[in-house]
Amino acid sequence: MSIPRKLTAILAIAIVVALIVTLSFGCKKEEQAGGEMKLFLIEPVSLDPPNAYESEGIQVCRQIFDGLVEYDPVTMEIVPAIADTWDVSDDGLVYTFNLKKGVKFHSGRECTAEDFVYAWTRVVDDETASYLAYHMSPIVGYDAMQDGSADVFEGVKALDDYTLEVTLQYPYADFANTVGHTVFYPVAKEDIEEWGDNYSEHVNGTGAFKLVEWKHDQYIQLERFDDYYGDNAKLESARYVIFADEDTGFLEYKAGNIDYCQIPQGKIQATLDDAELGDEAIIAPQLAVYYFAMNYDVEPFKDNLALREALNYAVDRENIINVISEGVPAVTTGVVPKGIVGWTEGQSKYTYDPEMAAQKLEEAGYPGGEGLPVIQFGINIGSGHELVAEACQADFAEIGVQVEIVGMEWGSALEAFQNGEIGFFRLGWIADYPTMDNFLYPLFHSQSADNYQGYNNPEVDQMLIEARSIRDDDERIAKYQEIERKVLDDSAFILVYQYGSRLILKDYVKDFVVSAAENYDLAPVYLEK
Repeated sequence: MSIPRKLTAILAIAIVVALIVTLSFGCKKEEQAGGEMKLFLIEPVSLDPPNAYESEGIQVCRQIFDGLVEYDPVTMEIVPAIADTWDVSDDGLVYTFNLKKGVKFHSGRECTAEDFVYAWTRVVDDETASYLAYHMSPIVGYDAMQDGSADVFEGVKALDDYTLEVTLQYPYADFANTVGHTVFYPVAKEDIEEWGDNYSEHVNGTGAFKLVEWKHDQYIQLERFDDYYGDNAKLESARYVIFADEDTGFLEYKAGNIDYCQIPQGKIQATLDDAELGDEAIIAPQLAVYYFAMNYDVEPFKDNLALREALNYAVDRENIINVISEGVPAVTTGVVPKGIVGWTEGQSKYTYDPEMAAQKLEEAGYPGGEGLPVIQFGINIGSGHELVAEACQADFAEIGVQVEIVGMEWGSALEAFQNGEIGFFRLGWIADYPTMDNFLYPLFHSQSADNYQGYNNPEVDQMLIEARSIRDDDERIAKYQEIERKVLDDSAFILVYQYGSRLILKDYVKDFVVSAAENYDLAPVYLEK
């Protein structure tokens, strides 16, 4: 088991303290047995764990499913879930997970080690492979499964019903941290065989809540699972109410129709100043970065470092943070956000410098923007990104670069970004687990599906594998810091800010704790009304 570092714990504790203060206002009321909590949600892409590759689906999946481990919301340390204990061989290559007995799927069948073997094989098999399969790339047999030369995931074995053995291709010091990710959750083979491509609407998990119904674009209804292996949820049910945008959700919150949502961009300070709503607001730093990707394989960014640098120097980040986003995000100068062990101040050279931007634009072959076609700028609508995009559009216009904002629904936007239809676009990355690797490997390894910008640097690929293999903590972190500097010098993206949570929660909702990765567990939550 890896040991969390103090810096991560400090940030997470700060967030939880803020939450505790937020939730403790108001007079004492009786705890309501059962009841239903209503939460804001934008339509997810999927609820099938290996295909829930964005924050909306992941929020729901974490209530329906459990994995081998989970993350403590205060320290972000991994703690046992379905795995009761685990052992690592002296050479760091073999992980043995000892599973709890009596863990049941919502169908009533016991979950065993073989369910993990099946689920992980499904993730990496070339015919059923998940978009997120790369998380399993350190495991022996991954490459053979991906290229179709094998139909057995060699490195994953059920030694018996309650013992799962995982063999890695190389020592990976952070591996135990990764298996709390949703892509590692177990699924039942019989469910996949019954529902096929429709499994997402019939998911059968091992978590404290079970899916009742997903009525697309309206709601997702969950119900307490009374045969849960852990402490049963206090809530009787949870209902994710689906809205197209944050503004509509916030209006419903103020009307008393939902209990939890995001505060829209432009309404944060007014909410904090509101006599009633201010005490319910949750503003805290987040382990996440907001950035604009420039696709390496798409013109005009392809093979034009000077153009990418010009756009980097053109963005007024202070304006976006302090004016557009009302001071909730934080300035960040690296891919890795503050709060992750290894974070280093001043990693990036890019600051707001219109003169340097103009100079770089001329070096790129487009003096004053002359000859440069209008650049389409893709964003997902409904979450306040329009205001940020408009501010950047104005920044770019100052140096002669014309940008057309293209707004799309979330699922359509991800598809357009992934297939290169739009080469300049907004994305964010929230920590799956609190390591430097989780910010560098997914975003910049050439074979990672989350590398939307098509960044491809063989030297960085090699360095990432080398870093994973270093068992000494200080040496490994130093290697990741070197990788971060290299990626920043290549200007594969425009780093805008480190996210801040801008949430609001009814004061009668108790024991609801949001982690620094903006994850939460509804099982301990109860209502006081």
